[in-house]
Amino acid sequence: MLPAPATYREAMSSIAVVGSAAALLVLAGCAMSAPGSGGAEPPSSAPSAPEAPLVTGPQAQALLAGLPTPSATEPALAIGTVLDRDGGQVLCLGPVAESAPPQCDGPDLVGWDWSLVDHQEMSGVRWVQGIAAPVTYDAASGTATVAGELLDLASLTMPAIEYPTGDLDEAQVAAISEDLATLDRPDLLGHGGMDGVVVLDVVLDDGSIQAALDDIYGEGAVFVVSALR
Repeated sequence: MLPAPATYREAMSSIAVVGSAAALLVLAGCAMSAPGSGGAEPPSSAPSAPEAPLVTGPQAQALLAGLPTPSATEPALAIGTVLDRDGGQVLCLGPVAESAPPQCDGPDLVGWDWSLVDHQEMSGVRWVQGIAAPVTYDAASGTATVAGELLDLASLTMPAIEYPTGDLDEAQVAAISEDLATLDRPDLLGHGGMDGVVVLDVVLDDGSIQAALDDIYGEGAVFVVSALR
């Protein structure tokens, strides 16, 4: 559980001079600028610096080890599935296996009250899908805590996520994906290539994960999607 290229435009102008050979000499003489007269000098163009090569593999993976793990002390909106697991509850923010009961991963959920929702139960496991709740999140413990009343999901209007289009080729997407697969972190929900960008789904990003990945791979290579908003 992926940003925009610069464009360059060069203006072209032409001057047509019509006349006899004598007239051309006169015009040429008039067009010449005396030294120090401030006449326009032809523009010079410096070659642009080449783009830095994409760094992947051991060098990038060493940098990924320092990827930030942000927490949310103020309530953030969680939308997902809640189910019983290991004597507690888990807040499923990534993919959910459509089994009965369903299976999924996510942070442990503290402060949940089953009596407040209509839920399903099978083999001693309770679950409910499509809940919306304000939660805080502690990345160190991998725990989300209910921080207010449940919300009516049907009444919420959430802005659509605008996924960018990038310039990575298939080999580059695969290389970055292999780098990300080396990370063993519960707050990383999944990743995959889409339209020349690697999309990384996380429990929470306050902008620090995106900034760090921009530094490692360059802007526009990885697009981070935060499940908590």
